[in-house]
Amino acid sequence: MPPNRGGPADMHWIIERHDVLGSTMDAADDRAKRGAPAGVVVVAAEQTSGRGQRGRTWLAPRGTSLLMTIICRPTCQPEELSVFPTHVGRYVSRAIERLTGLPCDLKVPNDVLIDNRKTAGVLCQSSVQEGRVNYVLIGIGVNVNISPEDLPLENATSLLAETGRSWDVNAVLEEVLNQLEACWCFSACQLAAD
Repeated sequence: MPPNRGGPADMHWIIERHDVLGSTMDAADDRAKRGAPAGVVVVAAEQTSGRGQRGRTWLAPRGTSLLMTIICRPTCQPEELSVFPTHVGRYVSRAIERLTGLPCDLKVPNDVLIDNRKTAGVLCQSSVQEGRVNYVLIGIGVNVNISPEDLPLENATSLLAETGRSWDVNAVLEEVLNQLEACWCFSACQLAAD
């Protein structure tokens, strides 16, 4: 259980949009290494080398999914990082439930399920030096408008497949960020000065 850090931070989301990237995680890592602040969100309509948990590939037809990575600079100990995927996954679940009305389950540590089928995933990558957390990259992928026949796996689903209607990917992004405002991972962030 993460420690109590007080109320949510006043996050300043800085959204950087791309048509195509190799990986939002790689792009965010590059920005974080160059000092980008907490709250930078790298979003792509398409990834050519996106990745999921355990080195798996995360690919989706262009414009059909929310593909994003957020830079987080938490004031936590390295041993606390293991809770990030599950904790963020809970807020992604809430965002999907709020938008669609569909109940979601979380398969620990990082899969968001609708009716036992994966609709979203969370991947975290951290930079730790000399016992200090420099930054955490929080990658989030949500299958939004992938048609049932284009789903990559038998046990995958999308918001379109579950509801029978298409969704605005930007509205999904906005709701995910709204929910993450209250997430411990971000309420523990060192924020850049205005």
